[in-house]
Amino acid sequence: MIPTDLVNTFQNQFDLRSFERGVRYFRNGRVQSLNIDSERSMLNGRVRGSGNQVYATLVQISQPRIGVLELTGQCSCPLGHNCKHIVALLFAAEKRLREGTADAQDGQGVLPGSAAAPLPRELLNWLAGAEQLQQHLTKDDNYCLLFQIEMATEHHRRMLFLTGQKTRCLSDGGFGKREPFSLLGRSQAGFITPTDQRIMALTESVTSSRGGPTNRHRLRIVGPGSADLLHQLALSGRAYWESGDQPLKWQPPLRGAFRWQLQGDATLNIHLDGGPPDTLLLPCEPPCWLDPNNGHCGLLETDLDPATATLLVQAPAVPSSAAEPLRQRLNDRLPKLKLPLPPAVERERVTDIKPVPTLELWSEHREVARELRHWGMQEYPTWVDGASLSFRYGKRLIPLDNPLPMVEDVRDGVVVECPRDRERERRASLELSALGFSFEYHTHGRLFLSDPDSDWLQFMAYGLPRLREKGWDIIINPNFRYQLADIDDWEFQVEDEAQDAWFSLSLGVEVEGQRVDLLPLLVELMHNYRDRFSAEALAATEDDAKLPIKLPDGRYAMMPLERVRPLLTTLIELYDDKPLDKDGRLRLAHSQRGELAQLAQALPDTRWSGAEKALEWGKRLRDFEGIAPVEPPASLNAELRPYQRKGLDWLQFLRDFELGGVLADDMGLGKTIQCLTHLLVEKTAGRADLPSLVVAPTSLMFNWRREAERFTPELKVLLLQGADRRARFPEIPAHDLVLTTYPLLPRDYQELAAHQYHLLILDEAQAVKNPRSKAAEAVRIINARHRLCLTGTPLENHLGELWALIDFLMPGLLGDDRRFKRLFRNPIEKFNDQPRAEQLRRRIAPFMLRRTKEEVAPELPPKTEILREVPLGGAQRDLYETLRLAMHERVRKEVERKGLSRSGIVILDALLKLRQVCCDPRLLSLESAKKVKESAKLEMLLELLADLREEGRRILLFSQFASMLDLIEGELKTRQKMRPEQDYVKLTGRTKNRDVLVDRFQSGEVPVFLISLKAGGSGLNLTAADTVIHYDPWWNPAAERQATDRAHRIGQDKPVFVYKLLTEGTVEQKVAELQARKQALADAMLTGGAAATSSLSAADLDMLFAPIAEGEK
Repeated sequence: MIPTDLVNTFQNQFDLRSFERGVRYFRNGRVQSLNIDSERSMLNGRVRGSGNQVYATLVQISQPRIGVLELTGQCSCPLGHNCKHIVALLFAAEKRLREGTADAQDGQGVLPGSAAAPLPRELLNWLAGAEQLQQHLTKDDNYCLLFQIEMATEHHRRMLFLTGQKTRCLSDGGFGKREPFSLLGRSQAGFITPTDQRIMALTESVTSSRGGPTNRHRLRIVGPGSADLLHQLALSGRAYWESGDQPLKWQPPLRGAFRWQLQGDATLNIHLDGGPPDTLLLPCEPPCWLDPNNGHCGLLETDLDPATATLLVQAPAVPSSAAEPLRQRLNDRLPKLKLPLPPAVERERVTDIKPVPTLELWSEHREVARELRHWGMQEYPTWVDGASLSFRYGKRLIPLDNPLPMVEDVRDGVVVECPRDRERERRASLELSALGFSFEYHTHGRLFLSDPDSDWLQFMAYGLPRLREKGWDIIINPNFRYQLADIDDWEFQVEDEAQDAWFSLSLGVEVEGQRVDLLPLLVELMHNYRDRFSAEALAATEDDAKLPIKLPDGRYAMMPLERVRPLLTTLIELYDDKPLDKDGRLRLAHSQRGELAQLAQALPDTRWSGAEKALEWGKRLRDFEGIAPVEPPASLNAELRPYQRKGLDWLQFLRDFELGGVLADDMGLGKTIQCLTHLLVEKTAGRADLPSLVVAPTSLMFNWRREAERFTPELKVLLLQGADRRARFPEIPAHDLVLTTYPLLPRDYQELAAHQYHLLILDEAQAVKNPRSKAAEAVRIINARHRLCLTGTPLENHLGELWALIDFLMPGLLGDDRRFKRLFRNPIEKFNDQPRAEQLRRRIAPFMLRRTKEEVAPELPPKTEILREVPLGGAQRDLYETLRLAMHERVRKEVERKGLSRSGIVILDALLKLRQVCCDPRLLSLESAKKVKESAKLEMLLELLADLREEGRRILLFSQFASMLDLIEGELKTRQKMRPEQDYVKLTGRTKNRDVLVDRFQSGEVPVFLISLKAGGSGLNLTAADTVIHYDPWWNPAAERQATDRAHRIGQDKPVFVYKLLTEGTVEQKVAELQARKQALADAMLTGGAAATSSLSAADLDMLFAPIAEGEK
């Protein structure tokens, strides 16, 4: 029976420390599974240890007599029994027993598809037997049964053990992996032969199970008939001595005589005279002999009768000090047995033997009790790693916990006695404690480390060499799992993929003559210890640290961090679940040749192959001392400002190192003239022997042509625009500069791509921020030696836009779009991952030049932003609330049905309608909106315009909605009596004579310029304006800022006032909040500030569709 008060009943069977730790383990939730068998009085489960190791536990409760309960606890931990893991299991079991769910089995015994249909215990047992029978009856001729025989000393007696092993028979005559197989009972396995059945039947009569429930395969051979069993095993041809590879062969009886022989450990053992030198005496009945060198074995013949011979073979080792008393006892009491008498032993006492600490490192493979299979659990093999501390006195090795005060050694047949040096032994034990070894549960000098992988490798790298230096003997067993190997040679192989902008890198090391690919092993290490391989953790680690790399053969190589730090930095920055290709190589873009240069510098003793070009480029980069100043050509008709000359120097640097770049200066700082000067330098130097191509918005064609004619008249310019442009395609090679537009590119790209170009420039490059747009696909096809992007807003909405520009310039630098999203965009935008943001900023910083007006043009007059808010009222407010409720419900249902990421169209449409209500209800096509005649914001605008006009201000009025500009124009005509083309002009996407309108406003002919944000938000120079009005907020703060910079730019000599009109408490105010987040993200990437998330979340939706607060009515 299992008592309910398990803990109180069995508490006295545990030491205090184990009990206290078991209580903590239970409270910390370390019991991962528990099964209770009330009928068999058994508990079993899994308990997580101090590291991540999970131990299997088994408890058997028995009642040896009435009123007495006993507990036997077994565990796969190093201690093995009645440990803290057993205590934790008892607490968990008592809790379940008190809750009345004793027989719950974590899902066992429940029919599929039913949550409450447990099978009876007897039926579960019957089904388990049926499944086992089905498995055994399956005929498989590829398997066979082997027999392993070994001898061990237990309880000071030599004992013989037999283990059955199931194995696969290989075609070359060898055997596959061996699995334990029970030799007890009548097996129904299909590969069992009649010979096997006879052996198993005989085994039942002459063996007993040893090792308890955790090892039911190892059987002790005892009693009459054991020699017959050995005979049958040898005749099978499949019996082996210990781990040997020669089958046992039965031989004729071996005749000899017994005598006592002094051993090296100062004990006397029975020895056989007349046999081979290494003959072993097997404790069978009658006794047998075995030669381990060739597997020969047979019966033993002596002058003694078989019973006496058996008794003598089973005799324990005799301490040399007991030789004389034993001799007298045999003479006095057992004369009729005619047993050989031990010889007299000469003894000598010395004090000059100093102990040498000896540490043996080993690993043991344990199996959890087979009873666990009863619960539907597989056997749970685990490894236990430990060290055994002994002390070598002469030839004798004395375990740490050996209580004998004296050490006996043998010198030339004389037993030498030496007192143990307990002080030296104590100091050696303290040294191991300082290295992290625990003496808490040591038995026979066996010690353990708490965190196997980490602690063992640290010990092997640092602790073990120090012990050897101090004179310790170190013995490393072949089965020890943390053996080290030395690296003999390093070699990098670089393969340039000429057809693509990539090269692949592999790193091989030579270990004992074998080449090992190191990169896959490094990646595996990073997978297993992700927290230790962040950029911060790597930077904080000293160069003399060593990384444990697990080699394919199971050994470890301790890699000096200083040798692979640059490579690890690259792997961390590009970290992904699969950073290597199928061949285990790292693919890098050509623009990442700098990493190769760093590796070559960090690894001067490493051989390189196939990397001549990349290393030459890297050498140039290492020798680079800074961007050299470049003198503008004398034919340039302009005086460059200092920052513009630095921009020219940077453009020349990019060209010299075959890199692409983003010139991201603020609007109005002269990106165009910097590029034109760069082109003129190239032509003057003779490098521009091919034309250069500029792709820009239609609105900038006039500006490019005019500035080229004005500042660089030496450049021959070809404008490919208009219906007759196709006739001019053959003229491309004869010109220095070719101009085309984004709208025309998808139609003309085949003709354009038929030519080679020196430089490809994308002006207002955010036009290709969608990499799947036709224009973006077309520019990637055009072949040019160098590429350049110009944009004041490289990042408007999300990081994917920045990736599109960088990938156009230098394909692969940031990985493909999916990898970039995984590595950078999602962590930064969704989780505000600052280390990732800093990694990205560092990676793009060399390829981006950005200066703001505040930095380089302090002479610019001030810009003042003024926020004007107006509440909605009356029918307009009611319409907003009615529409808000309807749209919010529609969006909510769409998100529930499709998810947030796939509901974008519905969300944007709903927000568009709300924004239109805020601007003017007449923008909506709804019948309810047509009845609303008031517009609070329009009234505020008209009052503002009247005041500004009275002050003589010159005004730019922007709106996203061209139809809103139409409504404003109508009000200006009817209510303020303003005349088109005299008091105002209007620019939308339908406007044809853009240049004429710009010139009229710049010349002062008209005071007000109505402009749609899309048509005139970029590419215009409108420095005659001193006032900018944004009628409605746009999602993208960069687009608003770019529109404002039509007036606040180089050439402006008046203070500029910027008015932003918002309706209180509506979606417009919420859009302004989102603008701030997007601006923070852009600042983080371009200037290194802290990033804010920019993706739209469920919380953002609730905010955008929130009702107008009571105080905002």
